[in-house]
Amino acid sequence: MSAPDPAEWAQIAPHPGDHDLPAGRHELHRSRLLAAIAQQPRTRRRAFVPLRPALAVAALVLVVVGGGLAVRSGGAPPAALPSPEASRPGARPAPPGTAAKNRGYATVRQLTDAADLVVRGEVASVADGRAVYRVAEVLYRASDAPVPTEITVAAEVAGRPTVLYLGLADPGARVYRPLGGEFGIFDLAGETATSRSPAMSVTGLRTEDATGAGRAFVTTLAELRQLAHERR
Repeated sequence: MSAPDPAEWAQIAPHPGDHDLPAGRHELHRSRLLAAIAQQPRTRRRAFVPLRPALAVAALVLVVVGGGLAVRSGGAPPAALPSPEASRPGARPAPPGTAAKNRGYATVRQLTDAADLVVRGEVASVADGRAVYRVAEVLYRASDAPVPTEITVAAEVAGRPTVLYLGLADPGARVYRPLGGEFGIFDLAGETATSRSPAMSVTGLRTEDATGAGRAFVTTLAELRQLAHERR
């Protein structure tokens, strides 16, 4: 917007001489009025100048998305930069299946479906936190799970007869690990199978029973065999 020509304002603004003013004062008032009118548009334009850096900063803030700075190349959509946690050397995703093998279980069916090997037998010896387990019966075996007459179990399983639900921890060394810790260990007394730990125990065969939480689960060896047979 250009400043108005004082000559134009002179035609619009009334001459101060029309009012009763002391001699010589009317010309002074008129010149000051025209100078103020001519100066006002330039003052308004300068007031908007400081807004430009502020708008640039606001636009930069808007591209911060989800804790990572988004970058745009040409017309491509913005791509979020990786967070510091994701780029940290120690931040590695867990291998597939590891979380499922180490979680808690609610039913014997879940144990059976997750197991690489389900066996009945007893411990022959324990050393350095590992047990040599003598296999008396295989209830279920995955196609890639080796089953010699003795296997190594990475847990200090007690020496009494048991049924173990195992995951293959090291195929080369034929080392197995009980699923979910003590969730995968059942002690045998004749034909009765009892979960090893009341705190780490399933609550049902095929469906979960919330009323059984915190108590050892008791079933029969025949039921464990039947569930293992259903998976084959």
